[in-house]
Amino acid sequence: MGDQSQRPWTNPEEPRRPEESAPPPPRQPPQQPGYPQPSGYPQQQPGYGQQPGYGQLQGYGQQAGYGQQAPYGQQPPHGQAPYTQPSAPSHQPGYGAPQAAPSAGYDANPYANAAQWAPGPQQGWAPPPKPGLIPLRPLSFSDLFGAPFLVLRRNPKATFGSALLFQGLTAVLSLVIVGLVAWLSFSRLSQAAPGEEDTIGAGGITAIILSSLIPIAGSIAGSAILQGIIAQEVARGTLGEKLPLGVLWRRTKKRFLPLIGYTFLLIGVVTVFIAVAVGLGFVLTGLGGRAGVVLTVVMAIAALLVLVVASAWLGTKFSLTPSIIVLENSRVFPALARSWRLTDGYFWRTFGVQFLVSSVVSVASQVVATPISLLASFVPVILVGVDSEATMIVATIAAQGLSLLVSVIIGAITVVVISATSAVIYIDLRMRKEGLDLDLARFVEARSGGREAVDNPFDLAAAGGKAPR
Repeated sequence: MGDQSQRPWTNPEEPRRPEESAPPPPRQPPQQPGYPQPSGYPQQQPGYGQQPGYGQLQGYGQQAGYGQQAPYGQQPPHGQAPYTQPSAPSHQPGYGAPQAAPSAGYDANPYANAAQWAPGPQQGWAPPPKPGLIPLRPLSFSDLFGAPFLVLRRNPKATFGSALLFQGLTAVLSLVIVGLVAWLSFSRLSQAAPGEEDTIGAGGITAIILSSLIPIAGSIAGSAILQGIIAQEVARGTLGEKLPLGVLWRRTKKRFLPLIGYTFLLIGVVTVFIAVAVGLGFVLTGLGGRAGVVLTVVMAIAALLVLVVASAWLGTKFSLTPSIIVLENSRVFPALARSWRLTDGYFWRTFGVQFLVSSVVSVASQVVATPISLLASFVPVILVGVDSEATMIVATIAAQGLSLLVSVIIGAITVVVISATSAVIYIDLRMRKEGLDLDLARFVEARSGGREAVDNPFDLAAAGGKAPR
């Protein structure tokens, strides 16, 4: 009879009580030997009752919406729902009531306020700002090498335009002055009386040599001024400014004379050294005999080596002087001393960057200029069989003019890149030694925020400090 033998007889017409309407419990499967009783069946397995010592966790109450659950491995009594209605939190034996609210002092829980300690947006590492030409941080070797060429590309009207103007004026001045003096000298030589040709010829050669010094001096002065203009462009380009040619000239014109004075000072030192070496050579040659000749040759080689080494050393140590004269409004000799101090400890780095940039520019210039120069020199040979003399003259002039134009363009590019190299190295050394990158970053931030800022952050005296002299 199964289940009916275990319950009393009831009248089918009478309604069942709620406890009798519940479904019967599931049948228990046969117990397999050696395997524990599966969970969820009404018969309790031995050893699986209430776990001792594991009650309610300290500080955490009963979860809302769930009542007291039956012990593990037991079914709720017949007729009772598996889960009771939500009730007040109960606690298992072995653990007391939840902790009270933390008090002030050392008992306070710093992690109680989850909103206070919730993780916010993480601020990752941000690279130093690069408002313009170079990043505002000490520069790497690749930055130092690439920035001078970027100067030429970034503002070609101001940089290449200035250099082209100076190179063109120098070429025109050289053609006009030297050409005019040469024409007068040869005209006089053609009209000289017999016996006076040697004297007039020597005088004409001397006049041509002296007249060539004028365009050379003009070229030196123009190069000095151009160095100041390029230094101003590099400085303002570092701050993200792109000034036109007229503004750069107005900002630099007050420093033209110190720049020219510095350039001629270096030329004067080199000239004095060469004059002394030549004078000693004549003295040794005057001793006569084979010993005098040998000493003269040895001294000439030694003087040449000393000149090359001294030029490289002094040229590197003083290469920052034009930038200091323009950007710090310094005089010539204080600027020389400051350039010497800035390059202390960074001589080989400065020399290496300048040498590498100069070598690249020189090789590229030769690659472009050499074929055109050869073509200009071979034009008269190619046109030897031409009957028309006018055609030969016009072709020769056109070839020489093209060669001169290419030389002027290449010279302008070379001056811009080399001058920009020294200016970039100057800013890098100041960022490394004096923290100029922080001053420039504050300047850029103040300018972007509309606040008042100094006009020239490179001049510490104008910025409120005292520029080291």
